[in-house]
Amino acid sequence: METFKEGVESGSQGKINVELYPANQLGQIPATVEGVVFGTIEVTAPASGFFVKLDPRFEVFDVPGLFKSFENAQQVLSDPQILERISKYGNDKGVTTIAAFPHGPLALLTLDGVRQVSDLKGKKIRVAGPSPLYVAPYKKMEAAPVSMALGEVLPAMQTRTVDGLLAGVPVYTTGKFYDVAKPMTILPQSYLIVTAVASNAFLDKIGPDLAKVVREAAVKALPVTNEWNRTAVNKAFEVWKQNGGEVIELPQKEQVAYIDAVNAVMPEVTKANPALRPELEAFKAAQWRVGK
Repeated sequence: METFKEGVESGSQGKINVELYPANQLGQIPATVEGVVFGTIEVTAPASGFFVKLDPRFEVFDVPGLFKSFENAQQVLSDPQILERISKYGNDKGVTTIAAFPHGPLALLTLDGVRQVSDLKGKKIRVAGPSPLYVAPYKKMEAAPVSMALGEVLPAMQTRTVDGLLAGVPVYTTGKFYDVAKPMTILPQSYLIVTAVASNAFLDKIGPDLAKVVREAAVKALPVTNEWNRTAVNKAFEVWKQNGGEVIELPQKEQVAYIDAVNAVMPEVTKANPALRPELEAFKAAQWRVGK
């Protein structure tokens, strides 16, 4: 966001002043999403799952196995054709997606630990938004998924209102979640994707030339963002272990069982969300392009 701020201010020759409000200063994620829709906030950058209600195409970011690795996710989401495609997400609901990037591998942090898929049975798990691709597989694994703002989770775990949460690895160290739980389970082929989304009311107000400056500044910030995130993920694992945290890698058999649970609900998900299928095909094509 700091790189984005510099790019917008310099590119607009000072016509746009950017103020940054991290750490929920403008409200919890649902409130900031609403603010961007109504134009009271110019840009927000939460987990993509919080936009699925606005546009079902956002659900593509939630598909496990969409990317081969963390680095591959960065490459695909920097592909010009993908950037052009996702810029249309949410347009008819008053927003424009200006960038997307992986924040980190997705992991489950639970009070009691998840070492095999069966350990999820009966657990109340906070998921990153109401996306069916988060909710349906966990129901299939007999867990109870709950969509909850991130800022509410820590006290909820302390009171055992929820048993754990699903989030990107860096979230756990930034939020000092090691104070309430230690066992963190890395999920296979799963990444938390952040989508930076701008208000159309704002972009319309500043006019096409300055709107182009905003969009270009977001894209130009991606290399810095991606490098920062690579470092942040590695550091997060170190900090987690330094504070007594445990990192659990599921055995191969259990990884397969997890992906199987996701694949089992995909026909149901694509039937309920026909917009998802062409997006999956577009991302597969991008995989071929970045792999050339």
